[in-house]
Amino acid sequence: MAFTFNSWLLVVFYNMNRTEQLLALRPEITTDSERISLPKEAFQNNVLRPILKFQNEAVVSFFKAQIKGATLPDFKAELHDFVQQRLQKDMVTRNTLVGMVIGFLSEEELAVFLADKNEVSKRIVEMLSQRIANQLSQP
Repeated sequence: MAFTFNSWLLVVFYNMNRTEQLLALRPEITTDSERISLPKEAFQNNVLRPILKFQNEAVVSFFKAQIKGATLPDFKAELHDFVQQRLQKDMVTRNTLVGMVIGFLSEEELAVFLADKNEVSKRIVEMLSQRIANQLSQP
């Protein structure tokens, strides 16, 4: 029985534990490795940003579905405010989007999240609002 590359990759992926699978899915994001960052910044840059990049299409599609019929502002700054306000007021949308990120955390990363849930959630929401506003402002 001959293996194709795709079936070989599937076998390798299947034999990984959950943490290895999650890390394998995340895109690499280049950061300034020379810069000394605080642990929260490091967690944001090394964990949250790659997850958000991986989940980008799903996050934007979900948000668009939630605002269907709403009139979007024309200017980028107003659009960012619109997205931020929507995520502050619509807790179902906010919590769903944050959950879309949390679901891709490893057990160790989840422990970091749970240790400082409010601060990390604020960071996630801020990054989500920036990402969504940027995506919505593109034609």
